[in-house]
Amino acid sequence: MRFIKSLSAALLISSPAFAFDEDEKTRLEATLAAYATSLETADYRAVVDALPPGVIELLSEQAKLSPETIRTSVAAQMSTILANAKVESFTMDINTMTGGTTAEGTNYAFLPTTSRIIVGDAPVQEAKTLTLAVEDNATWHLMRIELDQHYIIFRAAYPEFSDVPLPEIPE
Repeated sequence: MRFIKSLSAALLISSPAFAFDEDEKTRLEATLAAYATSLETADYRAVVDALPPGVIELLSEQAKLSPETIRTSVAAQMSTILANAKVESFTMDINTMTGGTTAEGTNYAFLPTTSRIIVGDAPVQEAKTLTLAVEDNATWHLMRIELDQHYIIFRAAYPEFSDVPLPEIPE
């Protein structure tokens, strides 16, 4: 719940870096909260459904499979990989997010993200990544950016981001 309270406070504070109106902020807030809940409750289908549709379409074209098959496959893979894992915490730092609007009018934000995962008796594993929030057809979608390659895939699906630099991934 700390995440949701922090998210609400930070999104309501106006920032000159963002041209989002109140409706966009409210929709982004709801998307981020739902995504965090999906990860914490191991609802991997919801996590996959949050991906930008252009990314799913690109993967579908490359694999010559339907978008639904891609979604189902990725969710099943996540479920298998994370079967013995528990998300201890998942925090998107909205206080330090950066973003804006592309020349074509697409809103986006990069949120530094910290995930803490427990696998069996092993020490807690912490990963620092970025979460890319992008508005597509008036709906916010999210994609984890852990490697430069993830952003390259995103840009292949959304060429209007060719001039949007990837912020440094937190260490």
